[in-house]
Amino acid sequence: MKKQNENSFESMLARIDEITAKLESPETTVDEGIKLFEEGVKLSSLCKAKLDEAGGKITELKGELDNLQKSDFKADKN
Repeated sequence: MKKQNENSFESMLARIDEITAKLESPETTVDEGIKLFEEGVKLSSLCKAKLDEAGGKITELKGELDNLQKSDFKADKN
């Protein structure tokens, strides 16, 4: 099985799920909760940045595909 990079979107999302479960646990102290919450906020920010980056890349690739299709269409007309 492929090991996930700890900085991958999927591994960060899994860690956020773990943090959520710990925050919902009555055994978690206030101090632990604050540390976990802080980690969760940082991970959420990193996940958002990765999603924004992926969205930008998709937009860029879509633009390249649109240009390619327009070029092909013009070439077929000549």
